[in-house]
Amino acid sequence: MSDEKGKQLDALKRLTSEEDNDAALIADLYDDAITEVLDYTNRDKMQDGMYVYAKKIAKVAFNQLDVEGETARTEGGVVQNFELGIPTSIRSKLNRYRIAKVRSLY
Repeated sequence: MSDEKGKQLDALKRLTSEEDNDAALIADLYDDAITEVLDYTNRDKMQDGMYVYAKKIAKVAFNQLDVEGETARTEGGVVQNFELGIPTSIRSKLNRYRIAKVRSLY
């Protein structure tokens, strides 16, 4: 594990107030977030600056664990809307890491 990945994973554990029984879940969410970042940026390897955004995606995923599959929820007059995929604020920052793919015009 790279130093930057380890630092961001430790920070994620602190942000989520993880307990010992959540450590494996948080590590899995972080690995999934790294895969999402790599897929979105069309890269094979993470650059150091990208780990921060993977941490943010993993935090969003952790906070939405109980509401998977929902796009909106209303409880007691309170309406919650959930963004699907990578949130726009994170996506806009990841755009600078994207690698364009060459497409044929024919």
